[in-house]
Amino acid sequence: MRGFHLALAVVALAASCVSAQGRKSVPVGLVMGAGATITRDKLTAPIKPGEVLFAGDRIKAGASAVPFLFCPQKLSAAVAAKGEVLFEESEVTGAVENRKPVSACFLPAVQKLSVASQQHFGVMMTRAGASLAPKGSFDDRLNALTPAQRTELQSALAAIPAGEASMHAVRAATLEKAGLLYDALESYRAYSSHFDEAAWVKRKIIELENQLLKEQTK
Repeated sequence: MRGFHLALAVVALAASCVSAQGRKSVPVGLVMGAGATITRDKLTAPIKPGEVLFAGDRIKAGASAVPFLFCPQKLSAAVAAKGEVLFEESEVTGAVENRKPVSACFLPAVQKLSVASQQHFGVMMTRAGASLAPKGSFDDRLNALTPAQRTELQSALAAIPAGEASMHAVRAATLEKAGLLYDALESYRAYSSHFDEAAWVKRKIIELENQLLKEQTK
């Protein structure tokens, strides 16, 4: 019980930090490999695998190529070894290699962190979520949508490839857009299990946990 209260206290502190960061923006992509640095707002620091990328970010690779997703072009590619890439609103320029199309690349709006804050929030705790499970199955929640919403969601989910760690984030964002918050939360957790130092997804998990807890206590 003491551990649970401690987790809640950490979550509450993290949530207060989250709310203080400002309005949300839609990322342009995800960095999927290690060994890179990011330059954002004239500050440079290492970037953890799984972190979001915003327009204006520069990524520089080390000795090995660093894969990334770029959603405006539905593109999977890599920053060449020792190369640098600039991410803009609609294009990515620089030392880009291994360009491949992806069938889905939809990301949620999140609060843009400084490179220093990314390092800090990457060690956030999140609580176990068994108590957050709603009644009914995924199909029950899907069938509760309007026919148009259900068709749109099913089409979007069908386009997301299975078996790729990055696609957990795309699936989560798609479910969140449709209002299926518990199912989105589970997909964000799946993403976090692959990229456990990515700050943005830990913040997103806390945000959805708090929303679901509020709904359960109404």
